[in-house]
Amino acid sequence: IMSDPYSVLGCVRRGLRLDVFKDVARQYPVIFCIFIFMISSTIILNQYLHILMIFWSFLAGVIIFYCSLSPEYLLPNILISIKTKRKKQQELFPLGHSCAVCGKNQCKRHRPTLLLENYQPWLDLKVPSKVDASFSEVLELVLENFVYPWYRDITDDEACVDELRQTIRFFAAVLAHRVQRVDVPLVVMDKMMKAAMKHIEIMAKAQQKVKNTEGLQQAALAEYGADLHVALRSRKDELLYLRKLTELLFPCVMPPKATDCRSLALLIREVMTGSVFLPIMDFVADPDTVNHMVLIFIDDTPPEPVTDPPSALVPFLEKFADPRNKKSSVLKLDLKEIREQQDLLFRFMSFLKEEGAVHVLQFCLTVEEFNDRILCPDLSDTEMQRLHEEVLKIYETYCLEESIDKISFDPFIIEEIHNRKIFKSVPGKLIKEKGQNLEPFIQSFFSSCESPKPKPSRPELTILSPTAENNKKLFNELYRNNANLPEGLERKHNQNYFMELMEVDGVYDYMMYIGRVVFHMPDWLHHFLSGARILLKRTLEAYVGHYFQVKLEQIMQEHRLVSLITLLRDAVFCESTEERSPEDKQRRAKQTFEEMMNYLPDLLGKCIGEEAKYEGVKMLFNAIQQPLLNKQMTYVLLDIAVQELFPELSEVTLSCTTHTVTQSSSSCY
Repeated sequence: IMSDPYSVLGCVRRGLRLDVFKDVARQYPVIFCIFIFMISSTIILNQYLHILMIFWSFLAGVIIFYCSLSPEYLLPNILISIKTKRKKQQELFPLGHSCAVCGKNQCKRHRPTLLLENYQPWLDLKVPSKVDASFSEVLELVLENFVYPWYRDITDDEACVDELRQTIRFFAAVLAHRVQRVDVPLVVMDKMMKAAMKHIEIMAKAQQKVKNTEGLQQAALAEYGADLHVALRSRKDELLYLRKLTELLFPCVMPPKATDCRSLALLIREVMTGSVFLPIMDFVADPDTVNHMVLIFIDDTPPEPVTDPPSALVPFLEKFADPRNKKSSVLKLDLKEIREQQDLLFRFMSFLKEEGAVHVLQFCLTVEEFNDRILCPDLSDTEMQRLHEEVLKIYETYCLEESIDKISFDPFIIEEIHNRKIFKSVPGKLIKEKGQNLEPFIQSFFSSCESPKPKPSRPELTILSPTAENNKKLFNELYRNNANLPEGLERKHNQNYFMELMEVDGVYDYMMYIGRVVFHMPDWLHHFLSGARILLKRTLEAYVGHYFQVKLEQIMQEHRLVSLITLLRDAVFCESTEERSPEDKQRRAKQTFEEMMNYLPDLLGKCIGEEAKYEGVKMLFNAIQQPLLNKQMTYVLLDIAVQELFPELSEVTLSCTTHTVTQSSSSCY
């Protein structure tokens, strides 16, 4: 009868909600005991109720205060000197999406392809000369190792390579502008840290299933299940993923209509994917590289004073993109030659009409006629007056903001035209200016005249490089064949990995999560941190954000950037140099573990115990010594970075890329 939920006792239990009291007593034992004591005292000592009301009032105030400060409520940052600064989502290019024709922002008249940044994204982009020289050296090595060996067997004409140089400069400039508008500390502490927490969770579960570190990597790969990144299935799948990702980014980082030239697109894809991106991913995921980056990040010693003065700012990759070809191409025509051939002029005008830029050609023709007249040595007063009137008409037609035929000029030229200082300086500047505005259209015109390339009838072959080093690059001794999964293998999804939302949010929650999962902190410390979360979460996160920003600024210093580029150059291209010995790598690994132990404060060891501190650091250290797991995290972070840099590419698009890699891996090889 007592077990019957519809009995009298069952009804009483439901009416009094005894289960709720039981849960409250289990979760808050101290408060529950005080509450029971106060009720008992009130019943027994009811004659002293006026005195007990003081204690009841105090208890009620405590409860109300606790309820008002719910876990969702957080006190603001109390560090006045440290304020969280969110990077303003500025326009991608400094000219603010200015139209190449009229110079207006968000122009609706002309086609979007006429945006000036679509042709010259390096405008107003300047970097220190030493950084530019180091970066140019890396790009020169790319051409010297993977283009010139076979290109020089065909021809010594540098025209094609010059075009490739311009394309590489375009790609690098777009990427630089995209990076500038991303709030790097925010992305790292939000999305990337959440991915790291998932990785740590998997590592913790894998460690529970193995007795030594030798089987840790394989156990973690098994824990990932079907959530293992598609690039980790095999080295061929990794290369195919990079190829698909590169093709996906082509419309965002290539000049307009550049992908119409299929041969150029394939050349850039194969060179960048197999000979640059793949070695870079191998280099970044190498445990020795990860140890080096950890040492740099946790190094609290003040940076060495820079002895050399800052180098001068120079246009981005200007010297690298300078044409090497001294011969004039027979296929290249200037405006004068186009004007002299009526058939070509008609086709060019038809092209400009499609682009919405016929008035640019009209302006050039008007200026040509104006120059012929103004350079005449014998001008009468009447002719000079007519020239003044013609300049005024040119100004009103092509320079005024409200004009429908406005063309973007240098402000200095517009000012001189407006002040009628035409006889001294304007003619020469107009001669120079008119060609600059029309040159992009001439290039696009000849690109559009090319016949479309036939689609390949069979899958394209992947060419890493023309040398015998292909197998060495594809089958790496450190990574071997990655996870070495058979093609077509279906793996089950494990629960709680990348499919569920993380409840933790922010550095404070990440710290508590690591403390619970990695360091196994005691319950009392977890409860204390949970209570202090209301008071300290915003303050701690503001401090960590400021700390990360300082570290990032130190890394972005000129001499450190040059050093990082040099390390990358040596890792990718200097294969003939002697590699770091196993003893050197072991020495760096040992130093990394010691620095990680010293980085955590001694107070942590007193709170959780020295043994728990040692085991926790050891687990984190062992996690970064696994090359395949490092590469898994590298590709996860790469996907996050791509989505931040190119928000127009949704997660669905990247998922489709992953699906395409999975479906095509068997047919493409």
